[in-house]
Amino acid sequence: MRYVASREEMQQIDAYSINTMGIPGIVLMEKAALALEEVFLERVPIKSSVLIVTEKGNNGGDGLALGRLLLEDGYNVDFYEIGAIPHDSDSHQIQKKVLEQMEAQFLMEFPEEEYDVIVDAVFGVGLKREVAGQHRQVIERMNQKKALKVAVDVPSGVDASTGQILGIAFCADLTVTFGLLKAGLLLYPGADISGEVIVKEIGFPNKAVEKIAPKMISFVKEDLSLLPERKAWTNKGNYGKVLLIAGAKNMAGAAVLSGTAAYKSGSGLVRVFSCEENRVILQEKLPEAILTTYDSEEKAEEILPEAISWASVIGIGPGIGQSIFARRLLKQVLALGKVPLVIDADGLNNLAVLLKNDREIKQLFYEYKSGIILTPHLKEMSRLLEEEIAEIQSNLPKAAMKMADQNHIIVLKDARTIVSDGNAPSYINMSGNNGMATGGSGDVLTGIICGFLAGGLSLLTAARLGVYCHGLAGDAAAKEKGYYSVLAGDLPNYLEKVLK
Repeated sequence: MRYVASREEMQQIDAYSINTMGIPGIVLMEKAALALEEVFLERVPIKSSVLIVTEKGNNGGDGLALGRLLLEDGYNVDFYEIGAIPHDSDSHQIQKKVLEQMEAQFLMEFPEEEYDVIVDAVFGVGLKREVAGQHRQVIERMNQKKALKVAVDVPSGVDASTGQILGIAFCADLTVTFGLLKAGLLLYPGADISGEVIVKEIGFPNKAVEKIAPKMISFVKEDLSLLPERKAWTNKGNYGKVLLIAGAKNMAGAAVLSGTAAYKSGSGLVRVFSCEENRVILQEKLPEAILTTYDSEEKAEEILPEAISWASVIGIGPGIGQSIFARRLLKQVLALGKVPLVIDADGLNNLAVLLKNDREIKQLFYEYKSGIILTPHLKEMSRLLEEEIAEIQSNLPKAAMKMADQNHIIVLKDARTIVSDGNAPSYINMSGNNGMATGGSGDVLTGIICGFLAGGLSLLTAARLGVYCHGLAGDAAAKEKGYYSVLAGDLPNYLEKVLK
């Protein structure tokens, strides 16, 4: 697990390190410069021309300190200070005085000529107002240059907490950020213009980080240790019974995908509840599954209670369609279910209608004792919250927390999926890729989460780990097949490699 910091949290960590733990700010600045220098020495040939654009704050001081080191290394470095902020920070003043003693080249105007590298050391992590005036003009001109563009800590103009663009932002090819990842470098659109992100340690003490305890985390490969334990002296009954209510007529694929994923994520037994028209396909594509099929709506409602009582985990939604019948099935599950429940896809769309129009379903939903995981994409979340997609997209963690609590886990699916139980920390997912933007990918995620729940994981851990492993499977598939050619049906097969 690793922390992901907001603007305020990073500022608090910085302040605690300096004011409480006694680390001089200039020391942190020097270590930031050394970290930047290391990246330059690895990637940029000596004698390259470098333009460092600064302001008078500490981000500008980082840029000045970097420039001093690069001059000593033999790079050709020019400095342009915008100077639209009235007062220098103390550390910035120190760095500038050293450069003046070195007779470094400070330009009076933004240069017309091209450079090999442009370094953005204007605002960094602290910006929370829209970029305007001279700052906007300079950033526009920086973006027009053909050079390799490097941002110090956070590209100027990106909100470090939300990833939103504050009017205009520096379009970086590479961002070197310090201490912790910033949420704004991961959330879109900020992630789109941050380029490759490198995290460098500069000496923030662990005590400072733990004291502030950022309210967002992400997983790394070591977190696969959270997978459900499988012991030698066990049988299929020890690994749970997943009931998947999936696949209306002509939608058998959704049931196949979610059922396959549930088995490949460790479920002992998977039972698919679907319409009779899907029987042959399901028997051919997923012979391991137990099938319960119905040939009429009345029959479905008659036999569903027994299937519900059989299960230790229930998933509902993939391919069931939006209809009065589907809503009746969902209502039965909420009324009779006594085990963890995952609601996805059409299950969510039907739920949105019921929550809006049916008081009884609202009570059943909020009083469901065994816990519910909801896995909406942005449009489904828009229906559930009755908010515009743009509003949800502007702050995904905030949107996820609106509907979440310890008994209702929200998996808000986007390029950076957020998982929340309404409390800190939220989880932001860093695995996965755009090759997974294909029909059926969400059905696979439902199956994975159900499988992890069947293995005994808690709601929150199953949701987080399910999202992470789903993304890792997508990454493995894209590495072998390319982003254009990944199919949802590939994901369960590559999940094998992730869980191996």
